[in-house]
Amino acid sequence: MKQARAALLVRAGALLLAGGIVWGCGSSTQSDDVADDTTISRGSEWVESSHGKLDVPDTTGAFPIGSRRSMVISFSKETWDTILANMTTACGATGASATCTGSGLDAFDAVSAWHTADILTDGQKWATVGIKLRSNSELANAWKASQSSPRFPFRITMDKWEDEQPTIKNQRFYGFQKLSLTNLAGDSSSLRHQVASLVYRSKGVPAYRSTLVSLRIAHGTGINDTIDGGVYSLREMLDGPMLKRWFSGSNGNLYEPASFLTAAYTTSEFAGDGNDKTYTDVIAFMGALHAVNRTTDRAAWRTTLQNTFDVGGFINWLAISTVLGDKGGYGFEDGNYALYADQGKLHWMALDLDEALPTGNGVYRGAWHLDEITAGASLVKNVLADSVLCETYKTQLAAYATSELSSGSLTARVTALASQLLPGSTAADKLKAFAEVRKTTIDSSLSNHACIWGN
Repeated sequence: MKQARAALLVRAGALLLAGGIVWGCGSSTQSDDVADDTTISRGSEWVESSHGKLDVPDTTGAFPIGSRRSMVISFSKETWDTILANMTTACGATGASATCTGSGLDAFDAVSAWHTADILTDGQKWATVGIKLRSNSELANAWKASQSSPRFPFRITMDKWEDEQPTIKNQRFYGFQKLSLTNLAGDSSSLRHQVASLVYRSKGVPAYRSTLVSLRIAHGTGINDTIDGGVYSLREMLDGPMLKRWFSGSNGNLYEPASFLTAAYTTSEFAGDGNDKTYTDVIAFMGALHAVNRTTDRAAWRTTLQNTFDVGGFINWLAISTVLGDKGGYGFEDGNYALYADQGKLHWMALDLDEALPTGNGVYRGAWHLDEITAGASLVKNVLADSVLCETYKTQLAAYATSELSSGSLTARVTALASQLLPGSTAADKLKAFAEVRKTTIDSSLSNHACIWGN
């Protein structure tokens, strides 16, 4: 980075961030021996507690609850121009006339290429991080929604370029190697994921930690070469830190299926980089779920299913998802969940929760999931068709409706996060109003339904 650019960015940073970020490049040199982190000459911006590879990641430092973080992603002009040019090639001009779709973008490797940028926040700089656009429907929609400054969703790997730049070997963001920046296009409140994630985690269901950030994009050397990106959600990802917090380790098979788990599944629906590609655990689980004795010997069916899959964990998730009215999870969406193999069975994990706590005329999850069952969500269908498992679900649903909706717990969670909203925002009040409406709906459903189902 040229010194002239650094000097100009210092002045830009003073205006952009109240926290007073240091924009200088630092003085770092490559080390002859990079095997041991302690032998590396780091840049002057490096602080071990925030940049280093911590044994236990600092979740509070990475994802604060009480305040909104200001963040700048600083690209070179050349890099930013390349990003825009690649998107133009794939989608045409920005705005409603753009022709790209989420699946269509997968054909353009350049769109999802990794780039180099600096991240500036908390008065600190994380240098030479790897960053790329998330090539999916969220990205296509961002391009179509704006004719001037698309609000791109990003994926970040803190030490992506450590082979080329040894001074950032094992660089982390408060202990986290991988992060995502979601543009919250589907959540006008900005808080749905955070509130829902707090509820899930409090009930023992793995869910992403996150925090809100006010994001700016710097893409040149001048004070005007910046874009106000608006409010984003900074989130952890399905990798080591999250898996180690919830399971016995992080070396198990990880799957993010893209289906309703129907009897006609193929292992390709479970494809991904986080598993050994044998699919033996998937085959055992799916075989148990769709076994012919499901209707002839339910006790034996339950036992086999429970030996391959954490059924209790799934029912726990389903009850919470129902309480929160989440229309973005399994059943309403084909995917948006993950399975992790730990200690001999697969476990259910919640992913993005931006459509929980719908307000206004939002569509709620029915307490008995009839629409989802009709649509082909066979895991929901087969679990609720079993009277024993159905009664477990019914009991947990009633308990969570009381503990979260009646007790004021959900309202308290919203209040704790509301300090991240801009002054004058009414989003928190709308989310709080959800609790009373939802409790009435669930109570009515529980009193009018018995766990006696067909096959």
